[in-house]
Amino acid sequence: MSIDEKELDTDQKVASFSQQNDWINIDSYIDYTGITEFKYNDQEFLLTPSYFDVFDYVPNTDNTLIVTDSLKDIVSIKSESDVNIQVKYNDRYGNEILNGYPKLYFRKQNSSDSWTQASCTLISNNIFSSDLSLDYGSYDYYVVADNDNYPNEYISPVKIFVVTERPHSFVNLNPNLQDGKGNSNTVLNFSWNVTKGVESDILKYTLLLGTSENSMQEYDLATQNYYTAENLSPRTRYYWKVEVENQYGVKLLNPVTYDFVTLGEIQKAYNAPNPFNPKRGQNTRIFFEMQEDGNVELDVYSEYGDKIYHTSQDNLSKGNNEILYNGKDDNGNILYNGTYLCVLKKKYSNGGNKTERCRLLIIK
Repeated sequence: MSIDEKELDTDQKVASFSQQNDWINIDSYIDYTGITEFKYNDQEFLLTPSYFDVFDYVPNTDNTLIVTDSLKDIVSIKSESDVNIQVKYNDRYGNEILNGYPKLYFRKQNSSDSWTQASCTLISNNIFSSDLSLDYGSYDYYVVADNDNYPNEYISPVKIFVVTERPHSFVNLNPNLQDGKGNSNTVLNFSWNVTKGVESDILKYTLLLGTSENSMQEYDLATQNYYTAENLSPRTRYYWKVEVENQYGVKLLNPVTYDFVTLGEIQKAYNAPNPFNPKRGQNTRIFFEMQEDGNVELDVYSEYGDKIYHTSQDNLSKGNNEILYNGKDDNGNILYNGTYLCVLKKKYSNGGNKTERCRLLIIK
């Protein structure tokens, strides 16, 4: 038998008793005449008749009544299901919950809305469930319970659930080389955009890249929707995909795995495909090698020697590189059928320069 020491008023020590977590009415266990002495932690306590006039059975309510929600975070995808909140009622003394309990209250976070009560349905063994169909957003909620022997309603801590949508799809994915037939350089720029499930969502990205589809290295990019892969091995097939999730951890389903083959060492600048048809939206890729880090300028000339297009790229890394060309002049006009001369002027960081040329053919 153990004793929990309590203070009834400022000058009187009292004691309550417990055994095997079952509370005992001390009136039925203590036979006293006048004054009864007890020792606890080598201290003497006096229980007088006036003590029993004041004290009656009141259980220690700490952790007596507990209502817990489902263990996982409650994040609902509106297009797939309603919010489902399950709570379990526990009472250490086995008391039944009162009719009409538990009560679930919720309201949208950071709003002046009043709390809304939702009904709960018993589904099994003191587990209650509530389904809610709500607009997108984050919500606060709490649960209230009571039984005949509990002095006051139990109010659980306030928690959060979220109503959201999955990210939907990729747009402007680059490079889009799903068939694996297109070659790429050993320094490759990846970029993408994703349609959000909810306009206010914050999307986070993880790029997976490797030479085996089943073993790709992960690059956590946070909210950055681009990545530059350097020092790729030449003449090698790579696999890649981008995993997307919103700020609540809800992911885009089944992202596609793409693959591409890197080029071998480039001996001379060239473009592919060649010929190509810009009128049908085709682009050509001009491949070249940088012997050192540096910059490059590209000029395109007509067969009459007129310069009709100019672009430049800075901060290129040593190795294979490329420039994507859409077959238009500086004014955005599609070039006529014919052969055109591409002139690449390389300027290396060590002060060196080199010029290369290749020809491209447009057929519409």
